[in-house]
Order: sequence, then C-alpha cells, then structure tokens
Amino acid sequence: MPGTPDPRRRGLTPLTVREAGGEWLIDMSGLRWCDPLHLAGAAALARDRGTRGGTVRVLGPLDPDARTYAARMRLGKVLDDLGAAHDFPVVPEHDRTADLLEVRPVRSEDDAVELAELVARRARAQSPQASTTLFACVVEMALNVADHAGVVGYVAAQTFPRRRWIRFAVADTGRGLLATLADRGADDDKDAVRLALSGTSRLPGRDRGTGLPTTRRELLSADGWLLLASGSARLVALTEGDRLSLQRPAFPGTLVQGALRIGDRVGGEEYPRP
Repeated sequence: MPGTPDPRRRGLTPLTVREAGGEWLIDMSGLRWCDPLHLAGAAALARDRGTRGGTVRVLGPLDPDARTYAARMRLGKVLDDLGAAHDFPVVPEHDRTADLLEVRPVRSEDDAVELAELVARRARAQSPQASTTLFACVVEMALNVADHAGVVGYVAAQTFPRRRWIRFAVADTGRGLLATLADRGADDDKDAVRLALSGTSRLPGRDRGTGLPTTRRELLSADGWLLLASGSARLVALTEGDRLSLQRPAFPGTLVQGALRIGDRVGGEEYPRP
C-alpha cells in the first residue's frame, strides 16, 4: 500500500489533463498514493476526453507502489475498455475484498444501488453499523450521477489504514455543479458547491437535492468527513465546520469523496482529514 497521504496539502494537484499534438494526456505521475478520488477521477476524465476526439493517454504514478496499487484496483482494465493508452502493469487477479470496490462505472440508478450494496456487503464483516451508513452514502452519491450528470460516472472504495477507515469516491465529468445550479442562484463554483450541500437542486420537489446533504449528515454523525469538488471549488465538510477553497487544477464535473471510521485506530495510525 502506498505511503500515508496528506490530502490537506496535495488534493487533486497530481491529477492533471493537457492536450498535445492531438493527444489528451492525463498525468498521474506525481501521485505517491492513490485515493479513490484519483482513481475515479482519472477514469471519468479518460472517458470524457475520449469523446472529444483524438487519442487519450494516461501516465501512471512514478511511484511503483502507487502504480501497482492502481492497477490492482483495475484502473488499467477500465482504461483498456475505454480505448485509452496507459502504462499500468498487468497484475494477477486476486480477491480484492479488502479494498472493498475496484474502479467501476455507474450508468444508471440500478448500477448505483448495486454498487452501494456491494460496498456495504463487503464492509459488513468489519462493522455492521458502518455498513448501513456506507450504503446510504454511496447510493446517494451514485444516484446523484445517474440523476443529474447525464454521463457515465465512476466509483471506487478502499480501506485505510489497517482497515479502520473506509474511503469512497464518485466522479463524473457531466454538467458540473455551476452549470447545474446557475438557474438556482449560483454565480460561481463556490456558490454552486455551497448550494449543492445545502440541498438545492435544479429540479423541484421535496426529494430532490437531498443526496449530498444526506451523505454529509451520515458521515459527520459517524465522525467521518466529506469532500466535494466541482470546477475550481473544493469544500470539505468536517464535524467542526466546512472549509471552502479554490483548487487547482479545476475538475470538469463533480467529484465527491467520503471517509468513514469503522473501528478504533490501531497502533496510533490515523487517516489524515483534508
């Protein structure tokens, strides 16, 4: 497993996209670890750039542990299915139950429910209570993609460290929060992120816009946290309050990552919050 990450400093910085000579280059080479947000985000970017014409190439992490781990989480397989070139190694298929969920697409509401059930089922042996919370969070996040984004999204989930935390992420390169909520009062990416977490939706109805607030409430009640990134804005919801900031590079869509404690930390290890 790659070394301990510090999302407070790194964020999305090691995941960049640029165009050169008719080729889209998605660069993960600076990663020293692979969070779910990097795995799901890279897959979503590869699909999006593949629809724009030209070829897509993904540069994996230079760190050999991070590159191998991403391959074991089947990022290379997802990129193969998308027709994207990459340098991830071919690794033997193992039981990845300990990692909860490899990178997978979410195309519909049925996919969202199925993936949430899979994550929750794999977490149940470690913590039945966390499993219930996890299902509620993942299904809300994945349904948000199916309902609002209008494109295929990607989901990934992991345990870290020593199976005392669960991290999970959903990424899509659909309309993004600003385009989605511009008619509801969002003037910039920061406004859009705030409105999304307040429960504002582009669609009327009591049940609309509840996905992210529900996820936030469930995670914070379990001493977890939630990261929401869209465009140039990044908001981290913590038990002690929200932290809203600008991020570079901007993410062309919406990316959500959550973390949930599933037991007491072991040997003083802790997963750093954003």
